[in-house]
Amino acid sequence: MTDPEVSERLRQKLGEAVVELKADEIGVAFSGGVDSSLLAKLCLDAGKNVTLLTVGFNDDADIKVASEVAGSLGLKLCAEVVSLEELEDGLRRALGNIEFGRMVRFENCVCFYYVFRLASRHNLRTVASANGLDELFCGYSVYKARYGNENSIKSFMKELADVARGDKAEMDKLASLYKVDYACPFMSGGFVDYAMRVPLSQKMKGADDDLRKRILRKAALDLGVPPQSALKPKKAFQYSSGVHKAIRELARNRGFTKAKAKAAGFRGEVEAYVNYLKGIA
Repeated sequence: MTDPEVSERLRQKLGEAVVELKADEIGVAFSGGVDSSLLAKLCLDAGKNVTLLTVGFNDDADIKVASEVAGSLGLKLCAEVVSLEELEDGLRRALGNIEFGRMVRFENCVCFYYVFRLASRHNLRTVASANGLDELFCGYSVYKARYGNENSIKSFMKELADVARGDKAEMDKLASLYKVDYACPFMSGGFVDYAMRVPLSQKMKGADDDLRKRILRKAALDLGVPPQSALKPKKAFQYSSGVHKAIRELARNRGFTKAKAKAAGFRGEVEAYVNYLKGIA
């Protein structure tokens, strides 16, 4: 059960983080999940003019979910489905501008490249995302394996927060291509320090907790985020948006199979294809 005092303090800190956003007009990178819905609602409550931004890759499954939640929040949604042909162009441009050692970082950066492009097309100069909340509130399933070892979880949490800061630095480069400012209010030093002190018992209820982020979800519900969003299970952006699946389809269209990729020393066809593009970007 969540502690009412801790829950109230969390809502206060979340609100303070959003108030620090200087722009009055905000585009929110939006999936319809708890984190982006919470950010959108906080921005709305802070008096910001909010536009939700959603991209899908080769299908509109994520856009349909986002549209339903946007309607519940009473907010405008701008959405775009990126075709495979457009995606390959974006992959090349991202490869020419960012550094990455993990495919997860690359795929997330590609998603945000198109979010920034969408923002620019709608004359939005600031894009905010809720990045950091999964790291700080045990959103990833890997936290389950560490449950019971508080020191290990806190050390891992700090490590993931540092990785998230590195990811943002690369996304900033892509945002600058469209003259967009990229803001992550929940990755500010003050909020991270606070979130690290929130008791782990308020974030997870056990090693078998498939939902996690318990106190954050409670804060979202208390602030008026629709239950279908506040209680939606975590799904990584690169999978919910369809970008991973779309890049894999491009790879196969280019003749990259899993067997050939592994024979060449890569973990899969996506990694082999991206490295091929990197060589000619």
